[in-house]
Amino acid sequence: MIVLKPGIESRIPVEAECISPDIFSDKSVSKIEKLSVLEGNEERKLESLFDVGEKEGDERTIEIRGDVPTVRRIGTEMCSGKITIKGDAGMHLGCEMEGGEITVEGDAGDWTGENMNGGVIRIKGDGGNFLGAASWGKNAGMTGGIITVGGETGRETGKNMRRGIIAVKGDTGNFAGNRMTGGTIICYGDFGDRPGAGMDRGTLIAYNPPELLPTFKYNSTYNPNFLRVLLQELEKYDLPIEKKHITGSYERYSGDLAALGKGEVLVWKG
Repeated sequence: MIVLKPGIESRIPVEAECISPDIFSDKSVSKIEKLSVLEGNEERKLESLFDVGEKEGDERTIEIRGDVPTVRRIGTEMCSGKITIKGDAGMHLGCEMEGGEITVEGDAGDWTGENMNGGVIRIKGDGGNFLGAASWGKNAGMTGGIITVGGETGRETGKNMRRGIIAVKGDTGNFAGNRMTGGTIICYGDFGDRPGAGMDRGTLIAYNPPELLPTFKYNSTYNPNFLRVLLQELEKYDLPIEKKHITGSYERYSGDLAALGKGEVLVWKG
């Protein structure tokens, strides 16, 4: 296991795509220390920002001990292994992630899970804006994997989401599921304004009644078969899933009828 301890406090953004189990694997500590990062527009060595050490354990595990809110792109395109951040994380965490697991014990910055394709991201604190969303200029955001958030998220959670699962214990910001074409967003708090706006396909699951746009139409009240299976599978991710959520009934609304209209919002009724 590689242990990184932040060596300095800086307000300057640091681009650190190199912090990934795929890149650290099979490298000695001395070689890891010489990996390049960008602090602002200046190239630095990783050792100038972090104390790098090695502990017993899986060599494909990275543990960051401290807050790194200005360090961006940790875990970019990672395919396997594990990263644990014992503090806050910066923007673009797990960008285009393919596999493995990232755990953040504090808050995460904006664009976490941007264009994510697989793997698991667990955030114990708050997520930022554009969680699991498509980066500017791309049509598809999250296309696979799971993101769980113990706190709240900001605006446009799951924007242009195509596949995958986002589960939020707290509230989401406005426009959750904006223009999504697939995937599932679960909110145990309150959805913000205009959830599912412009969605073509996909599923929003609400445990508090959301204020839907008039372009969503009520269909029926029932217990979805797929949801029983999904919730039982998600129980291992420390979500507030109760038996009544699995066995209870849900109101189904289809929409957004201003778009393709094949999406759905499921509102738990108990």
